[in-house]
Amino acid sequence: MIAPGAALGRYQIVERLGDGGMGVVYRASDPRLERDVALKVLHADPDPTRRDEHRRRLRQEARALSRLLHPNIATLFDLDSADGVDFLVMEYVPGHTLARLLAAGALPESRARAIALEVAEALEAAHEQGVIHRDLKPGNVILNPRGRAKVLDFGLARLQRAGGTTRSVGASEHAGAVSGTLPYMSPEQIRGERTDPRTDVWAAGVMMYEMCAGSRPFAGEDYSQLLYAIVNTPAPPLRERRPGVSAAYAAIVARCLEKDAALRYADASALRRALRGEESSELPLSSTFGPAAAPLAGHDASPPRIRSLAVLPLANRSGDASQEFFADGLTDALIADLAQIAALRVISRTSAMRFKGSDRPLPEIARELRVDGVVEGSALLVGGRVRITVQLIEAASDRSLWAKSYERELTDILSLQREVAAAIADEVRVQVTPEEQDRLKPRGPVNPAAHVAYLKGRHLWNRWDTESFTASLARYREALEADPGYALAWAGLADSYASLGNTNAMPPAEAYSRARDAAERGLALDDSLAELHVVLAYIHRHHDWDWPRSEREFLRALELNPGYAAGRGRYANFLSGIGRHAEAIAEAERALERDPLSLIMHTAVGDVLFYARRYERAVAYYRRCIELDPTFGPGHTDLARSLEHLGRHDEAIAEFLIGTRQPADGRAPSTGLATLLAASGRRDEALAMLDVLVERAQREYVSPYGIASGYAVAGESSKALDWLERAHEQRDGTLVWIKVHPRMDSLRAEPRFRELLGRMRLDA
Repeated sequence: MIAPGAALGRYQIVERLGDGGMGVVYRASDPRLERDVALKVLHADPDPTRRDEHRRRLRQEARALSRLLHPNIATLFDLDSADGVDFLVMEYVPGHTLARLLAAGALPESRARAIALEVAEALEAAHEQGVIHRDLKPGNVILNPRGRAKVLDFGLARLQRAGGTTRSVGASEHAGAVSGTLPYMSPEQIRGERTDPRTDVWAAGVMMYEMCAGSRPFAGEDYSQLLYAIVNTPAPPLRERRPGVSAAYAAIVARCLEKDAALRYADASALRRALRGEESSELPLSSTFGPAAAPLAGHDASPPRIRSLAVLPLANRSGDASQEFFADGLTDALIADLAQIAALRVISRTSAMRFKGSDRPLPEIARELRVDGVVEGSALLVGGRVRITVQLIEAASDRSLWAKSYERELTDILSLQREVAAAIADEVRVQVTPEEQDRLKPRGPVNPAAHVAYLKGRHLWNRWDTESFTASLARYREALEADPGYALAWAGLADSYASLGNTNAMPPAEAYSRARDAAERGLALDDSLAELHVVLAYIHRHHDWDWPRSEREFLRALELNPGYAAGRGRYANFLSGIGRHAEAIAEAERALERDPLSLIMHTAVGDVLFYARRYERAVAYYRRCIELDPTFGPGHTDLARSLEHLGRHDEAIAEFLIGTRQPADGRAPSTGLATLLAASGRRDEALAMLDVLVERAQREYVSPYGIASGYAVAGESSKALDWLERAHEQRDGTLVWIKVHPRMDSLRAEPRFRELLGRMRLDA
């Protein structure tokens, strides 16, 4: 026994979870990755023969688990040894076992069926890899806080060779060896005969019976009577024990419990199809049962109506925190591929990522995101191979509709991503146009080094700060050194340069020039990437002031990817800036629909309402943004701008100071604060602050448009126009709002202002 608080290697023991035949399972803390894990630790057996056998079984269990990556199977992280103690490091699954749940009595059929389906999907993944569990029982099924079932303990598993023969993972191969937990063992296990996937089907049938009847199908006063009953006595009909159980469910259980393995479902895949109503429970003619049963109640063969999906962040199953970029990158790619299907509303990355690592129930997440279905899963990059598992869950019933694991070489990652997206689209039966089908076709091989570097760059870019934008450039260049023809890396490079230009972290002329070059080179390689068209549209708007070309690129991007929320949000801003307010509001609201928890999307809707001069409605969106994250600065500063135009000046200044992280009595000079002071009637303070900023502009970049705004609100029209001219000369990107910004209203009658609008082709 290891006491709580003791160390085993780098792991700190937290508590003992349970005992097994050859070891103890503990919950432990992994300080390096700051997470809990489960440790399966071998007993310190004094008998060297038994000790060696247990070590062999532990290694074999590790080999079996290493093949498996599925949302309903606890993931293996490592096989380790410390201080002479061997142990497995596994995913810690909080919750309680099915055995504990059944101690309280029988379950409703709907709940039993849902658990059985998830267990069948776990077994299906194992059987596909040639792994037979052989010790399936309620104590080896754990229900996590979301109520999802996970199968544990493959210590007695067998690995099936080609041709159907097996080799033991957990027992000696001598004749007559009996391995397993007796009440759930199949007749062939008891007889010491060859086992195959139908052995697990039997155990699943015993569990399904027990879940609905509240007792097991076979009983005996002692060990020998129980052995005899399993091998020779038919199970009492389930509907005699539980009359309310449907005939369909009872027929499936009966087929699982056929003494002759040839009469059972061939494997877990067939059982899973029967549970979903996709395969008849009818037995071969030699069966003692009669005609085929009807599909399960609630499992009509027609699929549920799913027209909106959220792809939750794929879990990183590597055990290495530095690989988070890979799991996040696959999540992004799956979202992007699914978003290309116009008939399917797919929640964007920003909102989905708010649930990274969350254990909230899936129906609750689905309600918050307002979706019909949820996709969850995990990803693993080992050497040059990728393993990904995905599961589609119907939100209303919280039941698994489909689950599958994939394994490919990293070179085939783009094809794998599209194959998964196409499989999900097929499962939910949405209409996919021929053009969309073409875009979802498998793509050619990718250079592994280039793709990994690209994913690292995108992972940095998604942090959305100047330091990360700059750092991402090195990763994208690394990708392009490995493969100059990798269009995605050119898209990333263009995005980063455009972001640096927009934040003035790099001189705009230089940043936008580099962004344009990268975007055009990427488009020459792959014209189908919506991200590249949006970057080019952004450059045409913010730097070129070429409105027709900008709109063409936006529309092309949204044609390629109708669900691209970020692109739709930017298009909404474009429409707002040229005065097409009704269209802008509609587009912004559509973008928010696809990214309902995004802070940026809430401010985007608020912004288009602000420029349409619907200040009260704008305030509501900014308030919602702040509720989602009180530390998000733009939510406060944008709210301040709307409050300014509602005449609530003290509130506006207070919000601005919160947004710029200044104390309530702080007065760090800024164009935004100077403008708010001028609007509140504190003109002298505003002009003094503008003087400081004008002097600073001689040494460093200060937005000339921002200075012009301050002077315009303070009534200094001549100075405001001078600084607008400077903004035009310096290609200040903020100038795109000149046509619609309320702060420019005092200048609209000025000839110089009208002439500037004409030069920018905004006078229409």
